[in-house]
Amino acid sequence: MTGRGIVNDGLQVLAGSAVVLLVLLVCVRAVRRERERRRERAAEPLRVLLLEFLCAEGDEDAGSLRALSALDDRSWAAVEPTARAILAKVSGQARASLVGLFEQRGVATRAMADLRRRGPVRKGRAAEVLGLLRHRAAAPRLRVLLSDADSEVRTVAARALGHIGDPADVPDLLACLHGPHPVPPAVVLQALTAFGAAGHDQIATGLDDAEPLVRAVTVEALGATGGVGWTTSVAAALRADPHLEVRIRAARALGALGTPAGLEPLLHAVRPGQPESLRAVAARALGRLGASCAAPRLGELLDDPVHRVAATAARALLHVGPAGRDELRRAADGARGGRAAAHARAALAEAAIGEGGAHSAAGRAAVGP
Repeated sequence: MTGRGIVNDGLQVLAGSAVVLLVLLVCVRAVRRERERRRERAAEPLRVLLLEFLCAEGDEDAGSLRALSALDDRSWAAVEPTARAILAKVSGQARASLVGLFEQRGVATRAMADLRRRGPVRKGRAAEVLGLLRHRAAAPRLRVLLSDADSEVRTVAARALGHIGDPADVPDLLACLHGPHPVPPAVVLQALTAFGAAGHDQIATGLDDAEPLVRAVTVEALGATGGVGWTTSVAAALRADPHLEVRIRAARALGALGTPAGLEPLLHAVRPGQPESLRAVAARALGRLGASCAAPRLGELLDDPVHRVAATAARALLHVGPAGRDELRRAADGARGGRAAAHARAALAEAAIGEGGAHSAAGRAAVGP
């Protein structure tokens, strides 16, 4: 046999193998789809039973609970994902009923055991369900998992602690922002925000932390949760913290807190010579503050050479009442022209479009279909 013949034979074998693999792949996908359809058909009556349980009252509630508690493992596995999804969205009696069902099924007990497993998938799932159940007994182990080698496990553990809502866990959440295995700041901020006012005292301990990232997340968390009692401390961070990111987040927090004590430091933060990113955030915060006395300073910024700062100031003026609108109209019609007039006209046009859409929607609602 010649070399060409050997090559041709090899190519034919490869082509045949590719066809066989393609057929096998199609068959495997078809089998998987059919299996999923069967699971869905089997799970549908169980989902109906779950919804009946959530809507039932008195003896009906007890009967549905007994029926769901008595499901075999395979049937429970089919309905549990739906139960978890509902648990994350409901409150009140519906939530209490679901928590009772999970306890009857021994879900919390198994999840507590899984927290100590080696596999990250099982640990992550266990942490997630314990957080949804707000299972306080899990908090000590979840705090350990904040430094787990797997990033997803760390993330889920932080979220779970936020759901559980014990302020005693706040120091561990702040500490996990740095170190060899840090948790993303956005995840920690979300967890801290879940504590609400109950966590303010513990969160505020991060204001004096040596790590800039901890201070930055702390001031933003206080702003997001309405920690008005710490406005003075947040303002001090805006004025004097040596790290720009902390100052930026402090400016954002002062806008969210909305107290008069934030006005002076924010006006100082928009002055020329301050970092561009800080000036833009501070201008937006002044708009959120809504103080009419900020209108002249924001009006001066309309002519700022930094486009981002000027455009932000123009939009902020829309939120400081009639004084802000007057400042925009003067800039749009005045002799300054140039950048100031362009930014003012753009903001006024944007406002007019928004108000026109709102009036149109209100008119349609009043007239009816």
